[in-house]
Amino acid sequence: MKQFSTILLLALVLLWALGASAQTLYINEFLASNDSCLADEYGEYDDWIEIYNPGPNPVDIGGMYITDDLTNPTAWQIPTTAPDSTTIPPGGFLLLWADKQPEQGVLHVKIKLSSGGEQIGLYASDGTVIDTLTFGPQTTDISSGRYPDGTDNWMTFDNPTPRYTNRPIPIIVNEFMASNDSCCPDEYGEYDDWIELFNAGTSPVDIGGMYITDDLTNPTIWQIPATAPDTTTILPGQFLVLWADKQPEQGVLHVKIKLSSGGEQIGLFASDGTTPVDTLTFGPQATDTSYGRIRDGQNCWVFFSQPTIGAPNEGGTIVGIWHGPREATIQNYVLLPNYPNPFNPGTTISYRIPSTARVTITIFNVLGQRIRTLVNQVKTAGEYSVYWDGKDELGREVGSGLYYYTMKAGKYQISRRMLLIR
Repeated sequence: MKQFSTILLLALVLLWALGASAQTLYINEFLASNDSCLADEYGEYDDWIEIYNPGPNPVDIGGMYITDDLTNPTAWQIPTTAPDSTTIPPGGFLLLWADKQPEQGVLHVKIKLSSGGEQIGLYASDGTVIDTLTFGPQTTDISSGRYPDGTDNWMTFDNPTPRYTNRPIPIIVNEFMASNDSCCPDEYGEYDDWIELFNAGTSPVDIGGMYITDDLTNPTIWQIPATAPDTTTILPGQFLVLWADKQPEQGVLHVKIKLSSGGEQIGLFASDGTTPVDTLTFGPQATDTSYGRIRDGQNCWVFFSQPTIGAPNEGGTIVGIWHGPREATIQNYVLLPNYPNPFNPGTTISYRIPSTARVTITIFNVLGQRIRTLVNQVKTAGEYSVYWDGKDELGREVGSGLYYYTMKAGKYQISRRMLLIR
């Protein structure tokens, strides 16, 4: 029986992997002549290729093939031995080092890119094309990438953004709080709204002279002073907090906008006043709860009950999840992918409803047997999250395997799958 259970679990994992790998991946950015841009974990400046997962589920690229010659699609097979390293989270990025040094790790592949121009191809384990490109001569320390991520528009980046979303100016609105009652005081002890910016690039960026706004139809509401570059410069991989308090007399990082807890917009624009650096539209916010990217610079957004102002978002306490910038008004019923997935021991399920309705969220096993009802109550319009701890109605831990969670609200019903691995 134990052997049968093991075989069944392996089959479920295989089924999960096949479903995930069917999703679209993109060769999103690459650098074919790396002199001083980004070093690998051995301090070597190797060529690199960034892979982007725009989908709602993790994708393991272990077993896929990478090549620099489209006539030889199986030049190198990415090892399947380290899924923790080769799995790309939803909306996330993964960097492959094209250094012909596979002994350095699973993300070091046995191809090298030519600065004179050649090809890159990513193929599924069965040889099916996932993404390919042919490129011309490249300039040292200047990458080529898609902008926006995953689109057909290619451009060069003087400040490359490996592992992060592509943009000409690599400054990202990374986290913000629109209702600060007792969370995070400024240097004057005042609890003001705040906006955290993150430099996803490989060089320092001075935001002095750029514009910040809470109304995307008016991008030049406030110009950040260019008088204190020591204060307004963000180093690579670092953060800078702007206080949205309409008190610019308190310092260059205090900007003349305020955020609305009822929902509005944030925009950062280049010094020309028209080129967007980063923008978002958000809905209602809870007091002392921030909204930020689950991984700095990436595209999955979450709510943090323990904000991470001025620090990496990975350290925050997540209370709700959304996989993109929020719309100001909820118009449809939506059941979001749970996170994390696969998971152990628990996972968070988030959903949106456009109007008052009785909502049920129920867990089922693969036989259709009800395991647990997580939600069964009337909810007003909004976005909600509920945590499943991997236990049934009697508080007993359930076994590893594939499970389904179903949301019913009014006439709406949808199910998604999730994988528990103990």
